[in-house]
Amino acid sequence: MYFRENLRTLRRIYKTSQDELAKFLGYKSFTTIQKWEDGTSIPPMPIIQKLSNFFQIPMEDMINLNLARDVIDAKAVPVLGTVKTGLGLFAEENITGYEYVASNDSLDEYFYLNIIGDSMKNVRIMEGDCVYIRRQDSVENGEIAVVLLENNEVTLKRVFFKKDQMILQPENDAYKPMVFTKEEIEEKGIKIIGKLIHNKIKY
Repeated sequence: MYFRENLRTLRRIYKTSQDELAKFLGYKSFTTIQKWEDGTSIPPMPIIQKLSNFFQIPMEDMINLNLARDVIDAKAVPVLGTVKTGLGLFAEENITGYEYVASNDSLDEYFYLNIIGDSMKNVRIMEGDCVYIRRQDSVENGEIAVVLLENNEVTLKRVFFKKDQMILQPENDAYKPMVFTKEEIEEKGIKIIGKLIHNKIKY
């Protein structure tokens, strides 16, 4: 169990004091947090779950993973916002949290987006999941990408190219493909902003 080490590490990363964390959890004093970190006591599971939510990390990782060794030395990739896989949703580039990737990945080239909607459910991309995207302005025919639409909306779809058309194909029969001509692409400023690398499933 690495809970006490992980708590210290996460507080350092998030620049959160023991006192601030105690107040968030409803404790009157930071001494409770202090005891957790020195190993003289351990919080009940509901509190560990609250801490996991606060630091945006799975509870099992909070307890069992050596974050300092296995995660923190890796690169922290920002979660920039949300992408609605149904009708599209404006993705504000405000960092809402971090996910961690292997250290050989470049922080500048990658980002995460949270999923809203179910139009990609046939490839097991569901609402609440977190997709890992590599920044690039083109993809191969049939690859899944994040596409910027008009009005700064973004959508996640499988991309096909047919003559002068770009087709954004959902993976759900309840949704129709979005088809854009070359003229519409230029007029509306439609462009590919990244390719799907993997999907982090959230239960």
